[in-house]
Amino acid sequence: MHYLIQIFLFSFIFLFTSVSCNKFIPDQKDLIARVGSNYLYKDNLVKLLGNPVDYSDSLIKARSIIDNWARSQLLMQQAKINLPEGDLLGLESLVDNYRKNLYENTYRKAVINKNLDTLISDYEMQNFLSDNEELFKLRAPLFQVRYIHLPPDNVDQFEIQRSFQRFDAYDRKFLDSLSFQFYNFILSDSLWIDKSNLTSTVSFLDRKNFKKYIRKLKFFKIEDSLGVYLFYLRNYLEKGDIAPSQVVKTTIKNIILNRRKIEFIKKFEKDILHDAIKSKNFEVY
Repeated sequence: MHYLIQIFLFSFIFLFTSVSCNKFIPDQKDLIARVGSNYLYKDNLVKLLGNPVDYSDSLIKARSIIDNWARSQLLMQQAKINLPEGDLLGLESLVDNYRKNLYENTYRKAVINKNLDTLISDYEMQNFLSDNEELFKLRAPLFQVRYIHLPPDNVDQFEIQRSFQRFDAYDRKFLDSLSFQFYNFILSDSLWIDKSNLTSTVSFLDRKNFKKYIRKLKFFKIEDSLGVYLFYLRNYLEKGDIAPSQVVKTTIKNIILNRRKIEFIKKFEKDILHDAIKSKNFEVY
């Protein structure tokens, strides 16, 4: 494919330069287009072309790239000619500031990525949660449950109910191996879910009976024409309670990391200034 692109480019260069440019220009063999004193060369076009599908696709894409390049150059030329001097000076200042900011921020990021300690212990996160409990009060209840909805004629119903209630390591593996038989299920009762997810999964729960079944450490077995429901509420938290650490773990980690970054950059920039003064690279007269 790369060889075909090379053949295409040499053919395109020959055709384009023979029709569009009769006067001699240095390195004309690699030249694709010119606008004023700005030139588009073969290497630039190869990078922009990527991997065209075929010769026809290459031709169309190359012409589009050349036209877009020329349009951009012409607009730049016209802007420099026609815009007021004050606007041009303002733009140059913006471009210069952007360039400096780009260098500074890229370097800061590189230094942070190389030197910042990103390991955060569970102890540190728990301490942060304890010190900032007001920030992590729940806006809605959360629940830890396990639940299985079985077909009414399931032949393993007795074993499933026994494992569901006992729920040791063997039982969890056993239930997981039979999960293809269940209409629906929640077997990870260490996870916290909100009310919306709870009621959409546990189909027998509704607004009328919700409080009846939300009873901590209570097992329920319900049967109707749609099947057999096994339900157990391990734990729940009310609105206004402190969120469990596993729910806000990512948020806490991000806050701690951002604080570390701020402190690191402050010290880093202070050290840069101090070192420059010490080495007489920076002096105030």
